[in-house]
Amino acid sequence: MLVRVFFMLRIIHFVQNLSLDITIGAMVSSWFIGDILGVPASTPMIAGLGIAIWLIYTADHLFDAQKAEGQIANPRHDFHRRYQKPILALALLIFGLGVYNAFQLPEKTIYYGLVLVGLSGLYFLYLRLSPSQRFKELFAALVYTAGLFTGPLSLLSELGWPVMVLSLQFFLLAFANLLILPMYEQEIDQQQGVASVATRKGGKVVKFEARIAIALSYGLIMLVVFLSDRFDQEAVIFTLMTSALLALVSKPSLFRQYQLYRLIGDGVFFLPALALLL
Repeated sequence: MLVRVFFMLRIIHFVQNLSLDITIGAMVSSWFIGDILGVPASTPMIAGLGIAIWLIYTADHLFDAQKAEGQIANPRHDFHRRYQKPILALALLIFGLGVYNAFQLPEKTIYYGLVLVGLSGLYFLYLRLSPSQRFKELFAALVYTAGLFTGPLSLLSELGWPVMVLSLQFFLLAFANLLILPMYEQEIDQQQGVASVATRKGGKVVKFEARIAIALSYGLIMLVVFLSDRFDQEAVIFTLMTSALLALVSKPSLFRQYQLYRLIGDGVFFLPALALLL
């Protein structure tokens, strides 16, 4: 039994280190957005998003691993330093698949995708040029949210309040997520000399900002429920997503065990898959 649990944990950590959980979560969330807006994304669109998200996160982790000093304690950064060459080779292969996949997309989606590429480029330029990286998490949440909406928005004929509400909802969840995970890894990052929002601002400030984002998320859910006069499956799912992040902020001693905070934090964006069951 213990061997089986150990083996499962190794698989989970491997998936997390390669950011596959984040990638799949983004694909699920984008599908969910398209379903809500009545413009179901095609397979090439979802695949294109997965490729883009994986490349962005992989590049970010490689960048952080390169900056780390000495022996790396952060498992994700250590993984990317130890397997830098194979990961770079895999990234080139995935990039090639992304180029091929782009030819399967509608013309408008390609244009929107180019905007996402430009936004991602600005993000990495910001990381290179900004010593403090004060707005890294806000910028990263914006890029992530833009990625989720690239496919669905390219299929819409006009924008309305549902798009604004949905984009703000996912932005708040992504921003809270990007604050919470570094909070758990603050000590490790300090040991390695890796800058994060937690090492820059301190755990208490980061926890406060995460609580604000979570409170705004709850407030947005209640506002939509009040205006629509119904508590539908979308509200249920957003409530579960927000509550999962609140649990991480409230009980760090519990979720630090076995790196559960990473499993739950990145797994939050899998919860929209519940729409298939509700």
